[in-house]
Amino acid sequence: MYKDFFSIITALQLFLQTTGQPRKSGLCIENDCYTIHQDSKAFQNANDVCSTQQGHLMTVRSTVANDAMATLMANEQGDFWIGLQLPEGQCTNNDITLRGYEWVTGDESTGFSNWKGNDSTCTQQCVSVSSDLTWEERPCQDKLAGFLCEYNFNKTCEALPADTDLYILYSTTLGFQGADLRSLPPGSTATCSPSGFKVYCSSKGDWMVGPWDCQIDNGGCEHQCQMINSQPQCICLPGSQLKGNKFTCMEIDICSIATCEHICVSHNDSYLCMCQEGYDLDPDGKRCRDIDECKMGHNLCEQDWVCVNTPGSFECKCKSGFVEEKGTCEDVDECQRYPCDHDCKNVLGSYQCTCFEGYIQDSENHLKCKLHCSTSECPAECDPNISWQCHCPDGFVLDMRENGHFCIDINECEMGTYCEQLCDNSFGSFTCYCHDGYSIDSDGYSCVPEDTEEGSGTTGVTPVISIFVNPTSNCTIEGQTLLTPGALFGIIVCIVVVILILALLVHHILKQHVKCDASSDFKSSGAEQEVDLQQVTTLKYA
Repeated sequence: MYKDFFSIITALQLFLQTTGQPRKSGLCIENDCYTIHQDSKAFQNANDVCSTQQGHLMTVRSTVANDAMATLMANEQGDFWIGLQLPEGQCTNNDITLRGYEWVTGDESTGFSNWKGNDSTCTQQCVSVSSDLTWEERPCQDKLAGFLCEYNFNKTCEALPADTDLYILYSTTLGFQGADLRSLPPGSTATCSPSGFKVYCSSKGDWMVGPWDCQIDNGGCEHQCQMINSQPQCICLPGSQLKGNKFTCMEIDICSIATCEHICVSHNDSYLCMCQEGYDLDPDGKRCRDIDECKMGHNLCEQDWVCVNTPGSFECKCKSGFVEEKGTCEDVDECQRYPCDHDCKNVLGSYQCTCFEGYIQDSENHLKCKLHCSTSECPAECDPNISWQCHCPDGFVLDMRENGHFCIDINECEMGTYCEQLCDNSFGSFTCYCHDGYSIDSDGYSCVPEDTEEGSGTTGVTPVISIFVNPTSNCTIEGQTLLTPGALFGIIVCIVVVILILALLVHHILKQHVKCDASSDFKSSGAEQEVDLQQVTTLKYA
């Protein structure tokens, strides 16, 4: 309804504005705009009119431009100039597309032509079109029914999104208006009715909210436009004020300048502030404070329901772990969603997770279970399909034996690398603590001197939270000795070296003995040859 009404008003305005003036219409396709003028002029005079707004007579170089011309010429009668002319002193050449003619831009580039005949001439001629859109040569001094102009821009603005409740009128600096334009040249304005809200198309190809530069269409203001702090602002007459669109003015309403948070009521030459239901007026007489009905001591909700305050009101909701069904709160069986890693037990309003034997709840996530061993040795958890794929709790290492796979507690304290001073081993963990006069640092490993006063009685033995250590690899343990592949390799190398040394020593002794028996120079009846043997100690690496 609004749209039809304002369409009639706009059409009437356009008729009154154009009465007594040459009629002009136009359209834009992407960054090119075209206008048609019903103004009888010779070719050069028509081009001069186009040049006043940095344009020129229309160049029809493509089917797209020809379609635009067809739209503009749809209801026109007579001949209209386009921007094509034969340079003075040159003859036509029918073998080329433009026949020797040039566009008013000084070039001959084109991908389209639509000549009416094949006449040849050596006199200066210009080209016109009629309703059939064919190109016809004629003397440039002829005054035709009108002409078509072309304007090229770096960027244009796209039409605003359509709204069935709004009527948008576009006005361009090229002199044409319309509600169905798709692209708008820079400097165009869009006026929304009935709100009167306006926007302006900038040279960057985007819409600017007004007011804009006061030099352009009075900044879009209804009355006066002024530059205040380098920003354009619309000014209204005394007794009036700007509407929300920032362009048009209306008579001042006392409540429009009031600072009431909710409701303003005019009272003589002043006003009163009031609040909506569920709010109390603040002592400042302007702001409103929410009333928390749930804290007023009334039994607002039935049993098993919880009162929840909302802005200006309240709601009765079921307690956590319950859901509303047919006006009552029913317990939710959370175990149906299988939230627990192992066993789940539903309780009223909640649920409890428990773990299978050999597991404990994860301290960081009570829904999860992890392996647990309360002694120094426990059976390992192995995959029934892959017997060698076994798992141990944190702080334990896998021991593969003939009678099964077991998890053996790692004594981190024997390694001497986990605590700086004192260490207390526990199953799957260990605790660092310090000597007197020291306290454990935040890293749980280092000890720092304590700043204690004499006679305070403070001791430095400070336990910390137990640390669980994950083994770096699974290996076999025999008895209490932990053998890694690296240690086993070292033992084998040492044994081989010792055997080689013994073999060389025996060989040397035998060689010396043979030499003594074979040499008569070393024999005597009363002499004895002394041979010193050194004891060789064999080291056995466990």
